Amino acid sequence: MIKKQPLKKLFLLVAIWLVAVMAVFAGSVLYDQYQSSEYDAFAGPYIREIIPEISEWDPTKTRALMAPEVSATIPEKTFVQAMACFSRLGALQSMEDPKFAQIHQNLQTDIGNLTIVVYNINAKYENGDAVISLKLLDKGETFEIYRFDFSSAILVE
Repeated sequence: MIKKQPLKKLFLLVAIWLVAVMAVFAGSVLYDQYQSSEYDAFAGPYIREIIPEISEWDPTKTRALMAPEVSATIPEKTFVQAMACFSRLGALQSMEDPKFAQIHQNLQTDIGNLTIVVYNINAKYENGDAVISLKLLDKGETFEIYRFDFSSAILVE
């Protein structure tokens, strides 16, 4: 005769495990939404303002948007070469709303403990599409650029 009791216990344990996994997933989604809502109201307008400026591909203008302590760590020649490479994208045509990616609070960097907020922006340029990864340094009331990167098939060619 087959015992049904162990089978019931197995199903009960599997059900409890599934509920726990769903609760953790839902909690992480809610936490991400909470974090993004904290920054979206301030970072969104700032990003919409600076992306067109960066997309002019002028190293001097772009350096002025960066945190001075970060800008000082990038050799001028390297920065000019990077901007020349990015300029192959051409003129900015349009961009979607910035999407919050993550936050690094009290991140230990070579310039101290920082809060870095990461956004991704899908943009259309004259020569192709790009995804911009923008890391912003949270300065309390304002932001400054910590790092940025453009991903595009145009830049790989």
